[in-house]
Amino acid sequence: MTNHVATLDPITVQVIRAALNAAAERMRITMIKTAYNHIISESLDFGCAIFDPDVQMIAQGIGLPVFQGHLGFPIEATIRDRGMDAFREGDIFIHNDPYAGNGNHLNDVAMTAPVFWEGRLAGFVSVKAHWSDVGGPVPSSMQVGSREFRQEGLRFQSVRLFSRGEINEEVMRMIRGNIRTESGTLKDVQAMIAVCRTGEASFHEILARYGRETVLRAAGIFMEQSERRTRAALAAIPTGTYEAAGTFDNDGITLDRPVRVAMAITVADGGMTVDFTGSDAQVAGPFNCGDAITISACRLLIKGLTTPHDPVDEGCFRPLRVVIPPRSVLAAEEPAPTARYYVPINLLIELGLRALAPAIPDQVPAGAYGDQMPTIAFGTHPQTGRLYIQGDLNAGGAGARPAADGESALIIFAGSTARNNPVEVVESRVPTMRIETYGLRQDSGGAGTYRGGLGIERVYRFLADAFITFSLERKATPPWGLGDGAAGAVNGVEITSPDGAVRHVRKATQHPIAAGEVVRIMTGGGGGWGPPAGRDPEAVRRDVHEGYVSAAAAQRDYGVTVNGG
Repeated sequence: MTNHVATLDPITVQVIRAALNAAAERMRITMIKTAYNHIISESLDFGCAIFDPDVQMIAQGIGLPVFQGHLGFPIEATIRDRGMDAFREGDIFIHNDPYAGNGNHLNDVAMTAPVFWEGRLAGFVSVKAHWSDVGGPVPSSMQVGSREFRQEGLRFQSVRLFSRGEINEEVMRMIRGNIRTESGTLKDVQAMIAVCRTGEASFHEILARYGRETVLRAAGIFMEQSERRTRAALAAIPTGTYEAAGTFDNDGITLDRPVRVAMAITVADGGMTVDFTGSDAQVAGPFNCGDAITISACRLLIKGLTTPHDPVDEGCFRPLRVVIPPRSVLAAEEPAPTARYYVPINLLIELGLRALAPAIPDQVPAGAYGDQMPTIAFGTHPQTGRLYIQGDLNAGGAGARPAADGESALIIFAGSTARNNPVEVVESRVPTMRIETYGLRQDSGGAGTYRGGLGIERVYRFLADAFITFSLERKATPPWGLGDGAAGAVNGVEITSPDGAVRHVRKATQHPIAAGEVVRIMTGGGGGWGPPAGRDPEAVRRDVHEGYVSAAAAQRDYGVTVNGG
C-alpha cells in the first residue's frame, strides 16, 4: 500500500479530487433540500467543506464565498479549546464565537463532525449557515445599534452538540429556550445535522474504495498542484506594493464619523501579503468583524485573481500572508459587536481590486454597489398570530469591466453565490406584505466607455403594521469608476405614508412601519470604466430603449440626444 500511495498516478489523483468535491456538493444539496428557512434554501446563505486531519480544506461545495474561505477556523478553534482528543466518532460541535474562529456575526453558526476510518481520524466535514434567530432583544438578532455581542444573541464556543452519536438534549433545551422558535432555527439545526451526516457517509464511501492513506496522499498532491498554479499566476502580476483606502459610512452609533479601511498588497516571489495597517480601531457599533473572516476575504481575493475556475482547496491559500492590526475593525476583540460584519468585508474586497488596478488594469472592474445587507421585516402573521421574520438580500450593480458593461442586479462578491427571494415566496410566506415593484433602477450605473451595472428597486406595501431592520451603506465611498469612469448611484431607502409624507432612512433597528406604508429599497449601481465620451452612441441609444438610462441622463452624461431628450 505504501509504495502504491507514493506513486499515485494523475488519473487516480483527479478521480479522488472529483469524488471529494462531489461529496461536498452532496452536502450542499442536502442543506438546500432540508433547510426550513428561505435565507438558506432560497438565498443560499451557507457553505460546506471537507478537511483532512490537519484541517486543510480538500473539497468544498458551491457556497457563500466568504464562508468557504474560513470554514476550517472553527475547527481549529475547537482543537485549541478542547484538544484533538475531544473529537470522537459520532461527535458534532457547534461554534460561532466571532473572536476565535468565526469572525462574522452570531447568526452564522458552524457545525463540524470528525470523520474516522478504521479507528483513525481521516478528516472533518463542516457546514456553516445563517440561523434566522439566535436570541437577543430583536427578532432576527440583527441590530444596527448594538454595543456588545451579548446584545446579539447566543455565543457557542466549541459546544458539543452530539456525543458519540447521541444528541445532547441539554444543549438543545438551552437553544430552544433562548431563540424565537417561530424563526424556524430549530428546524435548520436539524438540517445542518443532516448535512454533517451526509458528508460523513460520503467521505466514508471514498475511504472505503481507496483507503485512508491513498485519499490523503491524493489530497496532498492536488493541494501542491493548486499552490503551484496560484504562485505562477501571482508571478505574472508585476512585483510591487499596491495601496488603497476607503471608508464605510459609520458604525451605527456615531452617525457622522466614517470608518476607515486601509490596505497595502505586496506581490513578490509568487506570494502575496495583504497588510491592513492604518485601518481604524474596532468601533462601538456592530460594524466590526473578527480576523478569521478578514483572512477569508483575502483568500477570496487571491483566488479570484489567480485560478478562479479551478476547484478550491487549501493549496490556493498557501501563497497568502495577511497582517491585521489587533483590536481593529477587521480583527475585533471581545466584547465588540459584529452583527453587521459584512460592511468592512465587502469594502476591503473591493479595495483590494482597486489597489491592484494599476498592476493588472485589463482584469479589474470598477467599484460595485458594495452592500447586500438584508431587509429584515417582522411582525404578526395574520393566519397564525405568531411572529414572522422575512429577510431579503439586496442585489445591486457590479462595476464596469475594461471591455464590457457591468452586470446588473448581482449579489456583491463576498456573497456572490447567494440569490434573491422570489416574489412568490415572500408573498406566500407573509400575506400582509406585497411587492409592487421589483426591477432594475434606471440611471444607477455609473457612466463610462463601459457603463456600470444597474442596481435594483424593490417596493414593498405593508397591509398590516410591522417593523423593519435595515442598513444600507456606501454613501461615504460611492461605487467608484476607473479610467475616468463616473461613480455609480448609492444605496437608499424611501418610506412613504398613505398621506404622501416621505422619510428617508439609511440605518434602523426595528423601525415601525404602519399599515398602508410603502417601503422603497434602492440599491446602488456599479462605477463606469473609461471616459463617458468614449461610449458608442448606439450603445447609449440602446440603453435608453431598454430603460437602463433615461433620455435626460443620456444627454447629460454622454452628450447623446435620444427621442428629443
